[in-house]
Amino acid sequence: MTLAACTGSGNSDDPVGRSLGWFNFLNGTDLRQKCGVDGVDRYRFVYNGRWGEQVRIYEILRLGRERAPAELTVRVLGPDYVSFMRSDDLLQPWRGAKSVEALGPADMAQLEAALAASGFDAPAPRGLNLPSDGFYWVAATCRNGQFHFNAWNWPSDRFERLTFPDLLERYDGTGIKVADPSPGPTRIQQSMGSRGDRAALYKSILDLEVGDNGLKLIGSLF
Repeated sequence: MTLAACTGSGNSDDPVGRSLGWFNFLNGTDLRQKCGVDGVDRYRFVYNGRWGEQVRIYEILRLGRERAPAELTVRVLGPDYVSFMRSDDLLQPWRGAKSVEALGPADMAQLEAALAASGFDAPAPRGLNLPSDGFYWVAATCRNGQFHFNAWNWPSDRFERLTFPDLLERYDGTGIKVADPSPGPTRIQQSMGSRGDRAALYKSILDLEVGDNGLKLIGSLF
C-alpha cells in the first residue's frame, strides 16, 4: 500500500505502473507536477463503477488552447477481460478495452461548457468520501497552466447534475456500456461470503477522501 500511495503514474497504458500509482493517478499528481511547465493542457476523468467491477478512464491531451486538436484516450477496466488474454501479451487482461478519438475545437468547447455546468470549477468538497465499492467520478485538469481537481459521489444531487459524463460517453469507442449506479452487494462482498471483516478491511484500504484541491494526504505526504 505504501507503493500504491507513493508511486506516481501518468500512463494508463502501463498496467503495472498504473496499479502501483493508482492513488496518485486518481489525484492527478503527475498532471499537477507538469502543469504550467510544458504548455500542454491535460484532462483526466475517472469513473469508479465499483472497484473490481468497472473503472473507466478518460484522458485528453491538447497542445495549445486555441485551434489545436486534442486526443481523447478511453480505457475501460473490469473483471471480464480474461478473454483478451494473448500468449504474446500476458498483461493484456489488465490493459482493458481502449479507444482513441480526435477532438476538434468545437468538441473541446462543448466539454468546457459541460464542465462548467457540472460545477467542476468550484472547490472540491473537502471531506467527501469516495467508497471503493460505490460509484463516483473524479476529474483533474491542467488548463492554461492551472491545476484543478474535483469529485462527485453517488447518490447525491451533485452527481445527478453532472453533464460531462454524457459528453465523454459520446466519444467512447470501446463499445462497453457504462455501469449505472445501483445499490446492492459488490462482487468483493459476495466473494468474501461470511468473511465480512476481510471485506471491510479491503474496502477501508481502497476508500479515499477529498482534501484541498485533491485527495487527502496524497500530495502532502508523498
